Amino acid sequence: MILLLATLLQATTLAPQSANIPSAGVAAATVSGAATAEHVAKNKFPSAPIFYSGQKRELDVNIPRLHANSISVDGMLNETEWQQAAVLTSFTSYHPVDARPAQDSIEIRLWYAEDAIFVGIRAWAVPGTVRATLAERDKILNDDWVAIQFDTFNDRRRAFTFAVNALGVQADGMRSEQSSPPGTSRASLGVIDLSQDYIWQSAGRLLDDGFEAEMRIPFKSIRFQLGNEQDWGLQVIRQTQRTGFQDLWAPTSRSIQTFLGQSGYLRKLSGMKRGLVLDVAPTTTVLASGTPSSGNSWQYGTRGQVGGDVRWGATANFTVNFTANPDFSQVETDVGQIPGDVRFALSYPELRPFFVEGSEQFDVPNQLVYTRRLVQPVGAVKITGKIPDTEFGLLSAMDAARTGLDGRTHPLYNILRVRRDIGTQSVAGLLYTDRIEGARYNRVGGADSRIQFANVYNVELRAAYSTTHDRAGTRTGQLMELNTGRSGRTWGYRGSIQSLSPHFETQSGFVNRTDFVRAQIFQRITRFGKSGGWWDQQQQFLRTSAIWSYDGFGRKDVPLETSIALDNSIVLHGGWKLSVNPELQSVAFDARRYARLATLSPVGNGVDTVAFKTGDRPLTGYVNISVNTPQWRRAGLTLTARVGGEPEFFETSTARRTDFELSADLRPTSQLRLTPLLRYQRFTRSRDGSVFSTQVVPRLRTEYQFSRALLARVIMQVESRERDALRDPFTELPLYSRSTSGALVLAGVRRSLLGRADVLLSYLPSPGTVVYVGYGSAVDASADSRLSNAERTSDGAFIKLSYLFRVGVPRQ
Repeated sequence: MILLLATLLQATTLAPQSANIPSAGVAAATVSGAATAEHVAKNKFPSAPIFYSGQKRELDVNIPRLHANSISVDGMLNETEWQQAAVLTSFTSYHPVDARPAQDSIEIRLWYAEDAIFVGIRAWAVPGTVRATLAERDKILNDDWVAIQFDTFNDRRRAFTFAVNALGVQADGMRSEQSSPPGTSRASLGVIDLSQDYIWQSAGRLLDDGFEAEMRIPFKSIRFQLGNEQDWGLQVIRQTQRTGFQDLWAPTSRSIQTFLGQSGYLRKLSGMKRGLVLDVAPTTTVLASGTPSSGNSWQYGTRGQVGGDVRWGATANFTVNFTANPDFSQVETDVGQIPGDVRFALSYPELRPFFVEGSEQFDVPNQLVYTRRLVQPVGAVKITGKIPDTEFGLLSAMDAARTGLDGRTHPLYNILRVRRDIGTQSVAGLLYTDRIEGARYNRVGGADSRIQFANVYNVELRAAYSTTHDRAGTRTGQLMELNTGRSGRTWGYRGSIQSLSPHFETQSGFVNRTDFVRAQIFQRITRFGKSGGWWDQQQQFLRTSAIWSYDGFGRKDVPLETSIALDNSIVLHGGWKLSVNPELQSVAFDARRYARLATLSPVGNGVDTVAFKTGDRPLTGYVNISVNTPQWRRAGLTLTARVGGEPEFFETSTARRTDFELSADLRPTSQLRLTPLLRYQRFTRSRDGSVFSTQVVPRLRTEYQFSRALLARVIMQVESRERDALRDPFTELPLYSRSTSGALVLAGVRRSLLGRADVLLSYLPSPGTVVYVGYGSAVDASADSRLSNAERTSDGAFIKLSYLFRVGVPRQ
């Protein structure tokens, strides 16, 4: 291990140290967009940089095609090619306030060679204010960063995103044109699918008055249109943590619904060569795991697995992926979640490289595609791509036999997604999924559309139909949804109605609730502060919702659930954000959900069991509070709390609920990062003040980044959960649950105290090439709720080796 660590440290280097180097070409004259195009047309290799001002809406950019003979991606823009590049200047703000000149200056230099596009960044800042850490890939959201987005199909719907911080640390992914969650900036990296990793090069360095960075993005790593000459969409985003502002090169108005539709353009790109795109990544994993045996002994076993991924760029716009025994890729435990509503299951993000690459092609509303359903695939093939106006995605996979219902038959999965562009921003799509296990099957067919008009209005229609056949017989179900809305700068609304029938089922997707009809209305008002004032943005969301049972809606019954809430948020100057959100809700407990519960009733001199009767409809109210601090040089904090009345669904009563979550991003040095997280939830019965349930999840993630490629990480997590014995809210007598055999089981006290620790040494110089050396151990102290008496339930060590071979040279 020591020899391996020494070798990896020798193979990697720290980011370059800061230096005070003036920006190249600052004194060059700015010319108009029309003049620029004419100049480039006449001069294949311009002798001076041509400037494109975003504020003057010079958004049609012609970048020179040069020979990359002298380029070294080192974070210094001192080669001659950078003096001939096109230069993007004059950014404007977007979040939290749009249409204002950027507070800090920035220049983006662009040119391309036959095999790659090059991006140079010179960002100015107040001395000593740049936030930069030597972070893990994609973990730069709390740093200062600059992102460039290439809409390579120029369809104003999706864009490849490449971002760097001041030290050149990379974040990348796919930006899809969709509505962002309320209160989220559409320019944030938080709305981008960062699970996708592309192969590209970058470097950066801190300067006394800002930072400088450099990118090389190979054409092999992205998909684009067929044809010799083409236009791409172009946008550049700068995040400055000192002010909390996001600035854009192409001016973007918050009053217009589309974000990518307001981008600029790269014009008349030609002569781009991808060559043969063939990536082969063989993978070897060795795992030694232990489990308790008889007495106090442990039984250990060792197993190895050989697999790998193949990526073939069949054309510039179509990619074929193969995998065999794909690696687990779960090198850390999923973050422990505390459900707000215990009736519904929780989903977790996909992390396996084969499934996340090209996942935007399977982006389907209502999460009807959820690849974590495939637990341990034996093999899979995926085809993704786009022909003019039509996207296509096909995934076929065979899961391990142990994941099937009988433990002997391999489940087979097929997922087909087709989506068609309509006009400038509208889309329509089709979906088919199936899961087949012998004679059992689940099939889902669906259609969805998003029609956008007048830049601010949209209508969404969605429908799906499922058929399931198993030992219980054949059953069918439906999903229907209608959404409509308006997105304006100061006022917007959204209304929706959604229904899922009782027997709708998707075994290739994730639907956590069926048998309901839900109607919702949102109203939003946004106000913006004066320049230099103490606040930048205020928002109020009025939310109303009603939920019926599926049949109850047809009978025009009273809704089972109704709620009304007012979300109030304010962004203060400097990056502080405060939200206060009160809500009232009324919930009727659906008696059908409690048919298996029974309680006791006095009979003569004894008692007998009787059917459980649900409690009355309660009216409860609570308030959510959240505080986000700015990202200071060494720390940033987020605090959320929820206090008030809540329906208690186990006993069909009311309770006082207290939720608390505190998370922090602590950066004592540029290489050390501590991420503590504490989640707490407590339910207290309203009728007598007794504690019904308590859940606590503390977690600490510690990372030390030796270099951009080499990382050491330790994660420790504890999950403490305790629920009191269930009681009838009317008689306080115990509740019983009837099993499938008909026997009654006391719904007694439930306690669990689980702990886990994971240690990882990771060497990841580029996506697909990795060395993981890790150890994980789990303990259980549920018997007496004392961690000091915890018993190990499992532990294991693993080594994973993978190397990406990129085959091929550019075709002549």
